[in-house]
Amino acid sequence: MIITNIKEASVYRSGAYITRYGNVKLPEGRQTITVEIPSPSIDPNTLTATFGQGIRGLNVRPYLRNEEQKKELQKEILEKLEEVKDRIQTYADQIEILKNNTDFSARENMSVKEMNEYIDSLPERTEKIREKIRSLKKEETDLVKQQQDIQKKSCCYLVDIDLECEKEGEYPLRLRYYEYSASWSPFYEIRTGEEEKASLRLRASIRQNSSEDWKGVSLKLFTGDPSVSANIPVLSPQYVNFYEPPIYGARRTNAAFGSMMKATMDMAVEEEADMEEAMIEVRNDQATASQNDTMMEYDLDSLYDLDDRKELSIDLTSSQIDCRYHVIALPKADSYGYLAAEVKTSDISEIIDSSAKIYHNDTFIGDLYIDVDPGKETYDISLGKDETIRLKRTQKKKYRSNVLLKGQTKDEYEYEIEVVSRKNKKTDITLLDQIPVSRDKTIVVDVQTLSGAHKEEETGELEWDFTLEPNEKKTFTISYSLSWPKDKKLNI
Repeated sequence: MIITNIKEASVYRSGAYITRYGNVKLPEGRQTITVEIPSPSIDPNTLTATFGQGIRGLNVRPYLRNEEQKKELQKEILEKLEEVKDRIQTYADQIEILKNNTDFSARENMSVKEMNEYIDSLPERTEKIREKIRSLKKEETDLVKQQQDIQKKSCCYLVDIDLECEKEGEYPLRLRYYEYSASWSPFYEIRTGEEEKASLRLRASIRQNSSEDWKGVSLKLFTGDPSVSANIPVLSPQYVNFYEPPIYGARRTNAAFGSMMKATMDMAVEEEADMEEAMIEVRNDQATASQNDTMMEYDLDSLYDLDDRKELSIDLTSSQIDCRYHVIALPKADSYGYLAAEVKTSDISEIIDSSAKIYHNDTFIGDLYIDVDPGKETYDISLGKDETIRLKRTQKKKYRSNVLLKGQTKDEYEYEIEVVSRKNKKTDITLLDQIPVSRDKTIVVDVQTLSGAHKEEETGELEWDFTLEPNEKKTFTISYSLSWPKDKKLNI
């Protein structure tokens, strides 16, 4: 059996192209060699074999062992396991016999001295047997691990290669194939501190479940996914028909029910295949990033170990951007402010619509989904609740009157907002509130007082930008009225 080792892996968002290397001693002439690939999850149709000069390949045949071959492979280890279990049981029976022999009522010819000697020697004799059992238990554990390794091996691919060798010698061998079980996913870290700078780090979580540990492998990561169809979409005709209301209470078809069950089963399989071990974290120099014709490529400059059913976390790129710290206050929603780092939208364009882990002063804040409005110049990255900024929103007035001549009902509202700082330094505050917006011309919103707020006409959002000194309090007032026909009700 020819042994090869993984040296290179090009990992995609789903799947990887693997390159294995080895050496093989060959006699002159035509022959067939067998190479083992310790993975059950390769695509055999992608497998290619390459030799050095002087070798002509004739045929490559990947295959899996049949049931008889699997049993034969495990036969020896199963026999050893059975033998060890029998010996453990034999020693356990001996201990039981020794204990039962302490009943001397049926032994008329046994002296008291002999009884005492037997009882005194019992612990030592029992301990010696137990020591043998412990040794056998350890041997059993080792054999079970070997059995599991053999079971994995029995499910892996073998490759028969027909070739012709010009002359006897040792030749290099290279195998390449697609591995389904490997994948990687990007995630981001955003770190902020005392300085008004934010660090953006792109990281990769790489995983594989090939039943083989990868040792000293050169890695390249690609943002594409070969498992997704690359066919160019085709536009189908768009037919126009009159709308027909659905018929409620109809039975679900078997096909729909089957699809639903399959989706449920697929989800269960995915959950069962989750990684069992914790992530291994590696921080290194930045990867070399390049844009090819169809996707991004990250070339990692070190060799990595990635064991079966483990994850490897690797730095890809990092950069620093400017930010401005301020506290966002929404007294209608919360009695405390929220610390935020305001950044330019253009500086975080690469992580728009992605999740990022947020850290402030090396404290983990949480996971944040970056959902930016491209039409806005800035974006606020939340750094968590700021309990040193206290907010209070009080309704000072609500008065209803009827305008008889116009046949209208009128409500008048007034609110007072207090913003208090408990910080020992100046703090920039962005205070947000709102007034109702009418989409019906018969409903009139009349604004009286906004205390200098900027008002967004379409949404009714109010915004104040100001600075609070240490332990300072500021107060703002909002007042407005609503008028509408008295024979109708508002949904406010």
